[in-house]
Amino acid sequence: MTEVDPRVMDMPRRDLWAARIPGQVFVVEQHRKVIRSGPGVVFSALIPDFDHFKGSEGGRTLPFLHPDCTPNLAPGLTTALTGLFDAKVAPEEVLAYVAGVVAHPAFTKTFADELTTPGIRIPITTDAELWTKAVGLGRQMLWLHTYGQCFTGEGRPADGVRLPAGDPQRLLCQKPVTALPEALFYVEDRQTIVMGDGEFGPVPRQVWDYAVGGRNVIKSWFDYRKKEPGGRRSSPLDDVNATAWDPDWTGEFLDLLSVLTRLVDLEPRQAETLAFILTGGVVTLDDLAATGVRWPQGTADRKPRHSLDSVADGGVTPCCRPAAPSAQRAGARRDGPGSSAIPLWSW
Repeated sequence: MTEVDPRVMDMPRRDLWAARIPGQVFVVEQHRKVIRSGPGVVFSALIPDFDHFKGSEGGRTLPFLHPDCTPNLAPGLTTALTGLFDAKVAPEEVLAYVAGVVAHPAFTKTFADELTTPGIRIPITTDAELWTKAVGLGRQMLWLHTYGQCFTGEGRPADGVRLPAGDPQRLLCQKPVTALPEALFYVEDRQTIVMGDGEFGPVPRQVWDYAVGGRNVIKSWFDYRKKEPGGRRSSPLDDVNATAWDPDWTGEFLDLLSVLTRLVDLEPRQAETLAFILTGGVVTLDDLAATGVRWPQGTADRKPRHSLDSVADGGVTPCCRPAAPSAQRAGARRDGPGSSAIPLWSW
C-alpha cells in the first residue's frame, strides 16, 4: 500500500490518491487556458502532477473510476447510450469514445472558436457505426497514452508500444548516446534526431513537431535530461543533476518516439471520424436528460465515492479489479479533480 506523504508533496489531493486503483485511467484537460493546438485531452495510468497537460499552466484531472471502483460517469449515461444505439455500451467505451473524438489536433482546430472558453465539450454521435469507429480509435489512443498499461487487445500488446521488427517505421537508436547531451536537433532529409553524439530514426517531421498545448513534446523530454537541464531554479537541489547518461533513457526515448509515431498515424482517421460525427446527428444534453441521465449540478453531486475497502487517506485499494481490459507520469495534483466542462463525468 502506498500512502501520501505531505512532507514531500505540495498539497496532495487525498481523494485523488485514493483513486489510484487497478484499472484507473486519469483524463487530463486544460480548463483555464485556451487550447490552440494539439490534442484536446491527454491520458495517464499514473497520477498526473499539477502541470501534466503541457508542463506548465496547470490543468484538471478527471479519474475514470471512483475510489470504490465504480465508473466516474453521469448516472444513467451508459443506459441512455445503450438505448440510443440499441446495443450495450460499457463505461470503458465512453472513455474510449472521448479519446477517439478529442485527443487529436483536428479537434482543437475544429473548435478553435469554442475553445476560447476553456473546457472540453464532447459531441456525441447518434450513429451507432460512428460510435463504434470512434471507440475503436480511442482504445488505441488510451493504449498509447498509457504506454501499453491499459486497453490492451489485438494489435495492442501489453509488452510494449514499439512498432514490430521489420516495420519500416520502427524507431531505432542508430548511434548510441555515450555522454550527457548538450544539444538536440532534427535532420529532415535523413528523418533523424541528433541528440548529443547519438542518433535516432526514422522520425517523420510530424513526430518531431508533435506538441500538446503548444509545447513540443520531444524538446520538453530532452530539456529535463540534457547536461544543463532546463526549468525554474527555486532551490540548491535544482543544481543536483545526473552526471552521466542513463542507458534506460535511450529505451524511454524510443518508447516516446514510438508512441508519437503511432499517434500521428491515427490522426487522419480521427479527423475524418470527427467530421462525419459533426455532419451527422449529435445528441444533446437535454436529449440525454430526457432519457434519465442526471448531470451533476453542484459540489454535492461531484464527491468521490468510497467503499468500505477503499482507503480515503490516499492508499491503494487492493480489492478492485480493472474495469477496462487491463488498465504514466507520477505526482500529485494541487488542484485535483472537480467540476468540469466535460459533461460526462460525475466527479
